[in-house]
Amino acid sequence: MAGDRLTTPTMNPPQRLIMISARMVLVKPVVLAASLVALLSLHFLPVAEAQLGRPEGLYYKSWAIVIGIEQYVLAPSIPGAIHDAKKVAEAFRQMGFDEVVELYDKDASSRRLQQLLNDMLPRKVGRMDRLVLVYVGHAGVMQDSDGQDRGYLVPFDAPVTSTAKSITVEQLKEFARRSASKHTLLILDAPVVGWETTEAPGPSWEGRMAPESDTDRRAVQVVTAAGRGEAVGRSDQGSRFVEALLRGLSGAADLDGNGWLMASELGSYLVRQVEMVSGGVQHPSSLRIDGDGDMVLVEGKAPRGPAVK
Repeated sequence: MAGDRLTTPTMNPPQRLIMISARMVLVKPVVLAASLVALLSLHFLPVAEAQLGRPEGLYYKSWAIVIGIEQYVLAPSIPGAIHDAKKVAEAFRQMGFDEVVELYDKDASSRRLQQLLNDMLPRKVGRMDRLVLVYVGHAGVMQDSDGQDRGYLVPFDAPVTSTAKSITVEQLKEFARRSASKHTLLILDAPVVGWETTEAPGPSWEGRMAPESDTDRRAVQVVTAAGRGEAVGRSDQGSRFVEALLRGLSGAADLDGNGWLMASELGSYLVRQVEMVSGGVQHPSSLRIDGDGDMVLVEGKAPRGPAVK
């Protein structure tokens, strides 16, 4: 019946404008919420409390920061970069890391990465913690006034050809210097150069006999996927470097078979594996840029003796 029909009240133009504005206000928080999740997850992590004495285990807390950038604003895309990064994040969760923070595409903007390195992590990571930072994305290189190569990471909203919004090697060094964490490991799936240091040695003889002894000394270690001007090779499964990294974290990098996986072992394994699978055209680097300790990635139940030569 005509009397049962629902009718829409007539609205004048100002009312229509108010209705449209209300819809926009409702939609806008939904769009913004996704981009704020990663930032808020970092913001609400507890600030590091005073860590007195020794922890019951090797570390009080284990941190993994995983950054993956696929759809750049001002640079070519890297198909599969986020998928690779998510696999690495899951690997660290399986290894029992307490805090695994993931930053992908727009959540890895220049501003957020600067905030991460300069404010959040220095405040939240304690002196008896271990910190792993993984980056899957573009890198660039420029020469300074002395003609020395200076590498940099390229955030989501930065161009490859400029350092204006980049994260430079010097900034990464300064972050590592300021970080309170006993052990810091940077794993960079990119050709990042300009560290000005020597190749990292493998585990010491003492470290092979008693790996936990290396954990008493500070260490900042770096593994990069390729050398200057080299491309990071990819297969149908993703980055060859990430493939090797996942195998290494699963135990293949325990080169001496003692049940302990050290960062130096992982670095040595990645250098050999990636050079081999790339046919010698991709050359990773394993470096120690501060201290003489060695991060423990997997703690064995008990050392089983020296390495097999």
